[in-house]
Amino acid sequence: MASISISCPSCSATEGVVRNGKSTAGHQRYLCSHCRKTWQLQFTYTAS
Repeated sequence: MASISISCPSCSATEGVVRNGKSTAGHQRYLCSHCRKTWQLQFTYTAS
């Protein structure tokens, strides 16, 4: 199984980054256990 090293965009930590559910668009969300920030790698804006 392949693994991808994901770093936190806020504190640049690579250890302690865990998956944290999915967005409403279905994209994976991540959580940094060091600075407690959440983010996602892909972003989709659906205009109304």
